[in-house]
Amino acid sequence: MRLRPELGGIVLGAICLAATNALALSIPWLIKGAIDAIRAAAAGQTEAVHALVVRNVVLIAACAVVQGLIRTWSRILIFNAGRNIEYRLRGDVFRHLLRQDAGFFRAHPTGDVMSRLTNDLGAVRMLFGPGLLNLFNTALVYLTTFWLLVHLSPRLTLWALLPYPALLAGARLFSRKMYKASRAIAEQLGTLSTSIQEDLAGIAVIKHYTLEPERQAKFRGLNDEYLVRSLALVRARGSLMPLFAVLGGAGTLIVLWVGGREVILGHMTVGGLVAFNAYLVLLSWPTIALGWIIGIWQRGLAAWARVRELLATASRIADPPAGTGAGETIGAPSIEVRDLSVVVDGRLLLDRVSFSLRAGATLAVVGPTGAGKTTLVDAIVRMQEVAPGAIVVGGRDVTQIPLATLRRQVGYAPQDAFLFSATVAENIGFGIRESTPEDPARIRRAAEAAGLAPDIAILPDGYDTMVGERGITLSGGQRQRVALARALCAAPQILILDDSLSSVDAQTEREILTRLRPILAGRTSILISHRVAAVKDADQILVLDGGRVAELGTHTTLLAGGGVYASLYREQLAAEALAIEKVA
Repeated sequence: MRLRPELGGIVLGAICLAATNALALSIPWLIKGAIDAIRAAAAGQTEAVHALVVRNVVLIAACAVVQGLIRTWSRILIFNAGRNIEYRLRGDVFRHLLRQDAGFFRAHPTGDVMSRLTNDLGAVRMLFGPGLLNLFNTALVYLTTFWLLVHLSPRLTLWALLPYPALLAGARLFSRKMYKASRAIAEQLGTLSTSIQEDLAGIAVIKHYTLEPERQAKFRGLNDEYLVRSLALVRARGSLMPLFAVLGGAGTLIVLWVGGREVILGHMTVGGLVAFNAYLVLLSWPTIALGWIIGIWQRGLAAWARVRELLATASRIADPPAGTGAGETIGAPSIEVRDLSVVVDGRLLLDRVSFSLRAGATLAVVGPTGAGKTTLVDAIVRMQEVAPGAIVVGGRDVTQIPLATLRRQVGYAPQDAFLFSATVAENIGFGIRESTPEDPARIRRAAEAAGLAPDIAILPDGYDTMVGERGITLSGGQRQRVALARALCAAPQILILDDSLSSVDAQTEREILTRLRPILAGRTSILISHRVAAVKDADQILVLDGGRVAELGTHTTLLAGGGVYASLYREQLAAEALAIEKVA
């Protein structure tokens, strides 16, 4: 909980609130004194009474001014505490999200996470800002005012308390309704946000299939449900505040009726009745506002529960304790996989996979769709958790290598290339940790190696061209090559290309891989490709089928074996020859 750093401000704000209420409660007492002095004045004491009245008027004015200043300062202190709590919590949640594995994001849609980071944290701020201030203020006003009411007239106070059992019962009933309604609204807003995010990200697909009416109908349904849940909360809150207002007014009527009789019978002075009514007026706003305060607290508590659910989710990929191992490198980057099995969401994606790759060598991984190729490289960089001893990199168990150390030495170009809404140069240099004057030249060399330089030359602003959200202004092949250049620019010890050239034609892929050979020399590389002809020069070729190792060897030995690899190779050669005949 991030409340502790703000305790000083909250305590000081509470002290200011106590001083504010003390000054506010002094005003009716001063009015009582002035009225009683006027009524009890005897002949010849006019000047003394006048002096008393003037003194009380001056004190009332001074109390009002000082009260206003202190009240403003108390709000600044407590409201700032609420905003600082929100600020720190947002940082904590974002850091927590960065530590989560892929399974977390499969279970938590982006829109729902965004809703918790924005709307729910806003409700938490209201809880610890206006909610905390008004709760403390209301409690303080009730305690001190009731004490003064009892001091003025215990009998009249009992009459004034008659409506309060109904008030407390209503508060209890409606607070439960508001908590459930607030939780339902937050959950529906997360669902609605997820739907909007998906539709905006896939707007091109929606337009291609002319699904605008269907998606609009879905949005309307989700939005209607959000409206229904919001109105349920409004009805509960709207019923509560008038109830408190009516009960507060009933208390005032009772006091006027009973208190008037007390004055007539001489059991109470007129000044005392005026002060009693003034104190009831002071209670009227906290009583009416109690419904609003309960609403803020119930909404804030529901939001805080959703934020805590997010923070309580631990990553299944455990980072070894600080100080485990030494240095910021992983040594000679050899890779050894020993009986690796990976289970994701109850499905066995890899089944006892084993191979050994010496430092500086190149491994090609091929196989049909769903064979487990991407799962394998994800396991090597621990995007998927693995059993201790299943993967050894540079002679060290990957579960004992700090995640930052391991991933800093790996350049990864995925098939589904993600680009940030930034310039081409910024996307290529994304992995550069410390800027140097050599960065522009380094970025250009990476772009040339990835075969991207001719494309950049025709862009409006060259390397300074904005690529748009998710690289929308670039073609699929260009996005993949930017991701490849980004991996190369980081100068990693291990380079993983996960079918990262699938969107370019076979000839361009061969040209890029030929250009990459000098760069791959001395680096441990893993190349995944659906085109087996493009990776035939690898030192080893691993064939996966159904999550298991079907074959392992060189291009020559696998062709001679006549197994899965040989069949894939012949099929692709025949397909390329057929394509050439059609063009001719």
